[in-house]
Amino acid sequence: MKSSQKTIQKRREKLVNLLKKSRQTLLVKEISEKLEVSEITIRRDLTALEKMGLVHREHGKASAVQKTGIEDYNEEIEELKNAIAKKAAELVKEGDTLFTNTGSTALSALKYLGNKRVTIVSNNVKVANLDHNPNSTVILSGGEIRFPKEALVGDIAIDSFSKMSSDISIIGCSGLSLENGITTPVLHEAKINSLIIERTNGLVVVVADYRKIGFSSNFTSGSIKDINYLITDSFAPLEVVREIEKQGVQVIQVEG
Repeated sequence: MKSSQKTIQKRREKLVNLLKKSRQTLLVKEISEKLEVSEITIRRDLTALEKMGLVHREHGKASAVQKTGIEDYNEEIEELKNAIAKKAAELVKEGDTLFTNTGSTALSALKYLGNKRVTIVSNNVKVANLDHNPNSTVILSGGEIRFPKEALVGDIAIDSFSKMSSDISIIGCSGLSLENGITTPVLHEAKINSLIIERTNGLVVVVADYRKIGFSSNFTSGSIKDINYLITDSFAPLEVVREIEKQGVQVIQVEG
């Protein structure tokens, strides 16, 4: 009988916890014996967990990736984020006015616009350092720069977005949950994100990898019902994705 998504998720959580507690590299055979499942199943799980940036694999062995925070750099996670960003860029049309916030995946989406001529409005200073179509227009909101994200916030940024509207917005977040909606740990950025959503006439696109689905941060930028598209990856918890879809959100999951 084929295992359910919930069963697979629980087993993989046990596997990661086992590796974390051991604090050393374990053989596939050892993991198989401890979890009482076949070595083939463990290898399949390790393949998925490696793509999720949670384990390191080497010749029949595996160890846990040690992390200190959700935004730690990880090559596998960056690959997921880039795949999400690329899919989001496909929703942008020639001639669109596009709002983006300070999310790293939202920023990456701009790299995949290709030759589309667009007007980009953002409170992310890093947007200025990207290569853009020479016929496109890039507008920074102005405002106080908050480091290390190089986010533009405050009254000037709010005033700028208040005087513009967009055809589409691509928004990154720290968390997305049914209870608290789109969330961020920074109050000043939450205010800008809320305004970006409010001033979008067309599609509101949220980009979030699996780590952020079902997770809540401190400050809410908008509700689930504000979202037209959620673009995430195939590792996002299925039960949460299904509930989000019930709220009228079109969910696109890129392959991990």
